[in-house]
Amino acid sequence: MKARIAIIGAGMGGLAAAVALRGFGFEVRVYEQAERFTRLGAGIQMSPNAMRGLRGLGLESAVRRRAFQPRTWSNRDGSSGAMKFELPLGRDAEDRYGAPYLQMHRGDLHEALLSAVPAAAVIRGKQLVEAAAAGGVRLCFADATTKEVNLVVGADGLHSRIREILLGAEAPVATGRVAYRATFLAALLRYPVGECTKCWGVDRHIVIYYTTANRDELYFVTSLPDAAWVSESWSVTGEMAVVREAFAGFHDEVREVLRACPKVHRWAILERVPLETWSERWMRRRISRRR
Repeated sequence: MKARIAIIGAGMGGLAAAVALRGFGFEVRVYEQAERFTRLGAGIQMSPNAMRGLRGLGLESAVRRRAFQPRTWSNRDGSSGAMKFELPLGRDAEDRYGAPYLQMHRGDLHEALLSAVPAAAVIRGKQLVEAAAAGGVRLCFADATTKEVNLVVGADGLHSRIREILLGAEAPVATGRVAYRATFLAALLRYPVGECTKCWGVDRHIVIYYTTANRDELYFVTSLPDAAWVSESWSVTGEMAVVREAFAGFHDEVREVLRACPKVHRWAILERVPLETWSERWMRRRISRRR
């Protein structure tokens, strides 16, 4: 009989795990607390190593069709715009590492991964409440349903319920920095900007790049000092006026991107204390202790 595997969380990690495990013949179900998926406004950079992983999952072609392949990554001084150093990408990186370096929208990557998992194997609206060892593992959800499986994969993010069940309640650690990030139509720019640029300041930086193959969408993400803001959320918005003021001394290209952007999301940069171990035996012992 095939092992029954439950994955908690249908984000990037959960869906990638589902595709891989199904490829080895396991019976896999993914349980996601959200009722629906949305194309959230964030970019993502796919290194050659990441693309090799997607190649193994059979998704490289789907991702290439959507993503943008920059020729270089420019690192510039924030105020003057002078080039600090430039990393060759494009065909040079692909020839050297055997896979491309791509830029894309997080939602497009998620959609590609989701397309590789049968719809019936992704169960939405399932918020995990408890997990207990009982031969295998018994999962209890907020809607009063239960599921018995042989193995559970916790892929439920920074605020993981699986981690909380194993280790107890634990607040994430604030880094004292906050990210502002947004995707918006490149047509709002008065002129094109660099394909992939990181601009450095004394205590802040901003990364700007295109996220689609036809360059019709642009993304930026910042890192700013802010010890007071500790909320992590995909949906909380910030004030563009604050971001524009924070980078008022940066060069013209940065100011043009921030001028054109209509709205922005605000995200505290948080960390977790590393796990002591990932061993299955230890996990079973900890679950049993908490029964």
